[in-house]
Amino acid sequence: MDDSIVSLLDYLPHTATAKLRTRTNGELSGSRDSFSAVFTDRECWQQSASSREILEFEKRGVVVTDKIYFTTKPELDTRHILTVTNANTGDTQTFEVKSRAVPDAAAGLGAVYKIMAELKTGGGTGVAS
Repeated sequence: MDDSIVSLLDYLPHTATAKLRTRTNGELSGSRDSFSAVFTDRECWQQSASSREILEFEKRGVVVTDKIYFTTKPELDTRHILTVTNANTGDTQTFEVKSRAVPDAAAGLGAVYKIMAELKTGGGTGVAS
């Protein structure tokens, strides 16, 4: 066996930083979001969601644009924001998590965990990307 062969699981092309959003109500009935770090620079693989995945979530009234794979189960849910960085370019994107992590073997990578997310553009999350 050739030792120079590297699995994608050995080097995922992105890293993610997760923050937990806590929403508090203000005195004048407005709300304010604060964020606390959950993890930083965890390797992941971000891809566009398939048409089937988009439609599946759309039926429930949930918008998804992307799926993000992790090799260990991230304890994430809809209260979390992810900033994903491309390891090769340094480009970052901010996502709102739209699902809990589920095991997924469909990526052909072995045992990974997938979360579904929505790409946030133009701010709106209160988190700088």
